[in-house]
Amino acid sequence: MVLASVLGQAPVSGPDYLALPAAEKQAIIWENTLLDSSSNSWPGAELAEIFFETMCVTMEQSGDELPIAWTGNYRQKYIHSVGSVGKVEFVPQENRYSGIFNGASNGIVRISFAAEPDATILNTTPGMGLKFLRDGQESASLVAMYGVDGQASWNIFANEWSNHIVAAEDPALLAVAAKFATATPYVQYVGLSDWGLMGEDGAVEAENVFPFQLKFRPTGELSYPDEYHGLFTDDLTMVAEGSTLFNVYALDAPEALGGQEEWIGDLVLRSELVTSLWGDAHLFFRHQYMDDDVAIHPEWEAHLEKFGFGLIPIEC
Repeated sequence: MVLASVLGQAPVSGPDYLALPAAEKQAIIWENTLLDSSSNSWPGAELAEIFFETMCVTMEQSGDELPIAWTGNYRQKYIHSVGSVGKVEFVPQENRYSGIFNGASNGIVRISFAAEPDATILNTTPGMGLKFLRDGQESASLVAMYGVDGQASWNIFANEWSNHIVAAEDPALLAVAAKFATATPYVQYVGLSDWGLMGEDGAVEAENVFPFQLKFRPTGELSYPDEYHGLFTDDLTMVAEGSTLFNVYALDAPEALGGQEEWIGDLVLRSELVTSLWGDAHLFFRHQYMDDDVAIHPEWEAHLEKFGFGLIPIEC
């Protein structure tokens, strides 16, 4: 697959970009998103190229766009290659957490399938990248989905999504998990401590208070047929601006340690959900190391699975 270059795109990385206010960065991302409403193509045999790239970039890349790869082109999205992008707001309920969890209005969501779906098979892999821009600082990003093995439905909102997912069972997916394990043994998890570190204004909190896990729970108001009925991106175009995409719940600690779940807010759509070549080929969502959260809460470590028992050599 050859990634088409998008003429007129503005950079969304580098010190000058990062120094901008959150609202201005969101506006630049949105302008880039609207440059070309076509979708990228799904990777075919090129998917195998993922095994020749470092996974460290996924965790450590600065800014909000994919970097230049060893090929001289932008790094390719081999997973979640096609999706829809929208502007979002996190509308909080009163909660104990800090930073973005107190509310943020300058967000970007990209909803996608992890792999190209087959219209003849009742299995899809929906998930999202979610980021909130911050004044003069890196964005707070995460990814969430139901599970890499997929769901028996074409309804994007059939199941709850989380930044913690169950281990893959498909042998091909286990190979991809092993590749991710060269960056972190915690391949099933994405950290949240960066979300609690600072809010949308970019000011560092006096105390970083963040949950163990987030759960993005569908409201039931957005629903589509379980059987195949066309492109999932067409379903997303019907989601109205102002819709609550998910009620957001937080688990404050592993359940084995007495963790309690609470509703901490809603993820609300503040635009249309649109297809975008730039969004598919360039927009980047950092995966925070779960290792960062464990460093702050070492008591959580015993309740997390390590791929390959943590024995795979780390490249980062």
